[in-house]
Amino acid sequence: MVSDLMIYSRIEAATTAAGATLIRVDDPGDLPSPGAVDLVLVDWAARARGWEAALDTWCSDATPSRPRVILFGPHVDLGAHAAARAAGRGPMWARSKLLRELPQLVASG
Repeated sequence: MVSDLMIYSRIEAATTAAGATLIRVDDPGDLPSPGAVDLVLVDWAARARGWEAALDTWCSDATPSRPRVILFGPHVDLGAHAAARAAGRGPMWARSKLLRELPQLVASG
């Protein structure tokens, strides 16, 4: 889930260049099953109603073949970083780090 189209276009370019398939999902009801993807990128600042439950399912230890989930957002939004950690989502990456490391993430699946 990515609401910023500039960031999305950069993510799309990096994944396409790495030979991966990118699926954009704007509604949690449209998520594929956790075993159908290897990597999930979530713009934490853009999350909307319904995404918390979807993330709970995707991140659950009970979910077999769960994908790697990476939350990202603006590096200056310290409140969002703290909220992601408080929600048990681990560290949130700055957008700059995501874009810098995305080619390696996609290549490693």
